[in-house]
Amino acid sequence: MRTTISRILLSLTCIILMNGCEDKCFYYIDREHFEPVLQPLSEIKSSFGVQSDYQITKPGNIYTYNQYLLVSEKTKGIHILDNTNPANPIPLKFIQLKGNTNFSVVNGILLADNGPDLISIDISDLEHIELVNREENINNENIRGDQFIVDYVRTIKKEKVECTTNSRNRGFMSDVSSSGGGGNPISTGKGGSMSKFAVIDNFLYIVNSSELMPFDVTNPSKPLKKLKVGLTASNIETLFPYKSYLYMGASDGVHIYNTGTSKASPSFVSTITHFFGCDPVIVDKDFAFSTIRGGTECRTNNVSALNIYNVINPSNSYQVHSVNLETPYGLGIKDDLLFICQGTKGLFVYNWDINTQSVSFRHSYPDIHAFDVIVNGNTLIVTADNGLFQFDISSKDNIVYLSKLAEWN
Repeated sequence: MRTTISRILLSLTCIILMNGCEDKCFYYIDREHFEPVLQPLSEIKSSFGVQSDYQITKPGNIYTYNQYLLVSEKTKGIHILDNTNPANPIPLKFIQLKGNTNFSVVNGILLADNGPDLISIDISDLEHIELVNREENINNENIRGDQFIVDYVRTIKKEKVECTTNSRNRGFMSDVSSSGGGGNPISTGKGGSMSKFAVIDNFLYIVNSSELMPFDVTNPSKPLKKLKVGLTASNIETLFPYKSYLYMGASDGVHIYNTGTSKASPSFVSTITHFFGCDPVIVDKDFAFSTIRGGTECRTNNVSALNIYNVINPSNSYQVHSVNLETPYGLGIKDDLLFICQGTKGLFVYNWDINTQSVSFRHSYPDIHAFDVIVNGNTLIVTADNGLFQFDISSKDNIVYLSKLAEWN
């Protein structure tokens, strides 16, 4: 009897355990995280200094002004090099400036962000570089208490996910949200396609994720702040000037604003929409070239592409061509050569045919882990994860390697 009761109790226990421990389906995804890098505001605002140049280790935006090449050292400052001979660029000075990402030069005055502030630095005499003005708290969107977000570090973490009918997407997931004007009376330079600064005539335009900030820089030593312009979109990433228009690359499309009616208060013209992705944009000969990078912090799927638009009438722009890419970043164009940076995939060169309004692949440099480019006359300047490269592009059929400045990991 005792044996029978024990067997019954054991059977009941097994049934209870089976009912309470249902077999469930799980899988793991690589979830992409962007962790903010913070620095104290007090350190950022007091960081200005000048020293002899040191090796570039973490390049960001690039900019050309007269014979000089300026290269951002991410979160640390700005290198100034003499690029008179692109085959042998000469480091001159390093401006220590924490929290810096974007900059432009107007009449020998370097206008740069310093955390939330806009500062003016006189670089007309490189032996006597000095800070001449500070406009405080121009862009506060990255302030966190008494600290400032200077960068984001990308990490990939495995995450256990229960199988459901709506959770089968196993790709990366994210948890974060120059002058083109005519008759320009000032001396300025040229930035890359990833910049958030643009100069048209005597106005500097700065964009953050949802606002446009115009400054009258007739006297760049004392920029005059104008009223902020609320934008029709959020997640604005880049800013490019062309004629009297500002082209803003955003995660949902290209947004066009006109400075012709009022430089102090540009007006919205139109939006060219596309699927969600990171979106630098450049314009040349009334065609806009936009690379869209998916699978990133811009909250999108894994689709990436180059889109080309006819913008001869900015209020009625339309797409003329599209081609799938892998991991596009910045881009540049010279005549019928289009250069597209694709990160660790390399620097890609395409033929651009304005008659058929299409591109065709030409060749690539897979060893150049390209991030952004500037076409400076007959010189192509490429900033990459593994160096800063320059090429002579005076002949499209004979692109000549000129130099590699530094090497970093």
